[in-house]
Amino acid sequence: MGMTQLIYRSRQDRLPAESIFNIRDQARENNARLAVTGVLLFSPEHFLQCLEGEAEQVTRTFRIIAEDPRHDRISLLSVRDVPQRSFPDWSMGLVDTGSASIREAVGDVLPADGFAPDRLGTDQVTTLMQRLRTLQQTY
Repeated sequence: MGMTQLIYRSRQDRLPAESIFNIRDQARENNARLAVTGVLLFSPEHFLQCLEGEAEQVTRTFRIIAEDPRHDRISLLSVRDVPQRSFPDWSMGLVDTGSASIREAVGDVLPADGFAPDRLGTDQVTTLMQRLRTLQQTY
């Protein structure tokens, strides 16, 4: 069965680190059960997430996220069929875009004044996800 990849962005209201880790932990549990993989990038004000798996499971997961009050102004950026997962080993990878090592690895794709997914074009988001796919072996 083919894979679906969904990418969305949203705003968040400066959640404390503990809340971000809770989101990750809950996502890992739910995603493992549904065979969904992906990565969540975050900054104090933004989320950018890639979800991958069977279309029905990815859609179900996105609907749950869309109803979560920790997300505001959700915008669907991309839904497409892919031949394979980009993040097969991550039930939910978590990437702090403020991390020096991440900024060094993907800073050329991000705006110089910080992580702002609403200012990234589709090509930049695709490049960012491809770069993170390459980096996932180091995490």
